[in-house]
Amino acid sequence: MEEWKPLDIATDEPLSEEQPQPTNEGLQTDASTLQANFETSANHLEEVRLRHTEVLVTAGMLPETGLAEQHPERALAWVVNGINGRLNPDGLTIPLLGAEEKAIQLHVKETEEATVVKLDVRDPEGPNLVREFPLPTEAAGSLSADFSHGRLTLRW
Repeated sequence: MEEWKPLDIATDEPLSEEQPQPTNEGLQTDASTLQANFETSANHLEEVRLRHTEVLVTAGMLPETGLAEQHPERALAWVVNGINGRLNPDGLTIPLLGAEEKAIQLHVKETEEATVVKLDVRDPEGPNLVREFPLPTEAAGSLSADFSHGRLTLRW
């Protein structure tokens, strides 16, 4: 068995604890410097980007195809949380209180990246609730569904 070997990290700049701060006096600072300073100091922008991605995933539109490949668990968590569900170590639970069993349909599709489950709940008074859940690929072999006491449980 091979042992771990240290890997040196090369840097272009000497390590210093002081970072130069841009000046805001007159026209000495150009716009790109001010914009870069704003983006690095504005922590709320990362939260906005994550929320935007969450909305796109919930709507079934992945902003990047790489997102599903890199973080399928995040996409699954966003969709489940969006409908007040709960992730379990071996599956997920979705509250469908008031829905009848005959109004609930589940469809499964296997892709190279994941196993996708499509939930379709018919609503006679409005639009149907349709959500797609990207499950891990290993879920295809042991996937089971149970609807009991108004809760849909998927296990794998």
